[in-house]
Formats: sequence, structure tokens, C-alpha cells
Amino acid sequence: MSAITRDRTTAGIHLWGRYSVHPVSRSMWSSRTLVVFPPGTSTRERALLRAWHGWTILGALLAVGIMAATNPTPAVGMVAALATYACGFLVLGRATRTLRPRVRSITVTTFYGNGRPEVHGDARLLDGSLDALAVLERALRAQQVRPVDFEMVWADVWNTLPPRTHRP
Repeated sequence: MSAITRDRTTAGIHLWGRYSVHPVSRSMWSSRTLVVFPPGTSTRERALLRAWHGWTILGALLAVGIMAATNPTPAVGMVAALATYACGFLVLGRATRTLRPRVRSITVTTFYGNGRPEVHGDARLLDGSLDALAVLERALRAQQVRPVDFEMVWADVWNTLPPRTHRP
């Protein structure tokens, strides 16, 4: 197993963050979201951010498994399941508390209900940022650019995205 393959399975497919597309639903909306981690994010930090992002579903599945395993005593199973779910959020939240506020993202939504699409958000910024990151990451994996050059472009893209607004 190569280092890139192992890295992809533990910390996601992209070094710089993630891109997700939600196709048109019954509500006539679609959305695209680009999430960019701070430049220089390590494999461990990416894995922790990925775990934080997926804990809602993974933790719920684990809690259901715990409840099923402790079927003869449902009260104990419920307490163990809730404790596991809450501990996952506490541990992952604490492990990523300094990194999560530095993560930047941009979302573009499109409404298809009025005869022609209405785009909400900066689609040009999202498309340009995604193109720059994807092309350079492909070149990095093919060893056509140096890691420092890739990280410089990553930093430029990260700097162009709006910083996260702080909630009170």
C-alpha cells in the first residue's frame, strides 16, 4: 500500500480539504460546498477533522450497535450509547478546537424553480479555487510540482476565501 493510498483512506481524498455536491432535491435547490483546511494541515489533523465531520452519523451508528449489543438490559445500553456518542463529540471537539475556526469554506446554492436557475453565492470564486487546488494536487501526486509550490497555491486559495464568522 502506498503512502498516498493510506493517506487518502485515513484523511480524505484531498490534501487541502473537501468538495461536496448536493444535487437538485424536491425543494428545487442544489448546492456545492468547498471546504479548505489551513495550509500545512497534517495528515493527523485532516483525519481528526474528517472524524469530527462524520461523527454525527458514525457515532449514531456506533450508539445503535451498542444498544443492540446490550439488548437484555435496555437502560444500560441507552446510557452506554449516549455516553459513547457524547464522548466522541467531546474528544473530537477538544482535539480540533484550535483547527476548526481556521477552516474556511464557500457554498454556492442554485434554485431551479423560476424558469431559469438563480445562483446564490460566489460561483466564480468557488470554481476558480476548486480548479486551482485540483490541478495542482494532481500535479503534486504526479511529482510535477514541489510540495512547497503546492502549499503556496493552497495558501493563496485559503486567503481568498472569506474567514469564518464567529458565533456569539
